[in-house]
Amino acid sequence: MKSGLRQMKVAEDKKVKQHVKAFYNILETMQSIAGQLDSNIEYNEDNINDYVRPMLGRDLDSMEKFLLLGKIYHGKIKQEEKY
Repeated sequence: MKSGLRQMKVAEDKKVKQHVKAFYNILETMQSIAGQLDSNIEYNEDNINDYVRPMLGRDLDSMEKFLLLGKIYHGKIKQEEKY
């Protein structure tokens, strides 16, 4: 009985590890895209796909939009603080 529970826990831990790895991969992709976008353009949820689709080859899902817009906004604030 205990062996079966341990195997289930190991399988669950592997799933969690895969999800975390996939999430960090998405973060890295959004960081690289945010670096490629023009900082002078005002991006929002409605128009971000028009700019990202040529780079990524697909539309962003809602989480990716949220992450990318946050990175762009955070980058703009850092630039403003320098001046």
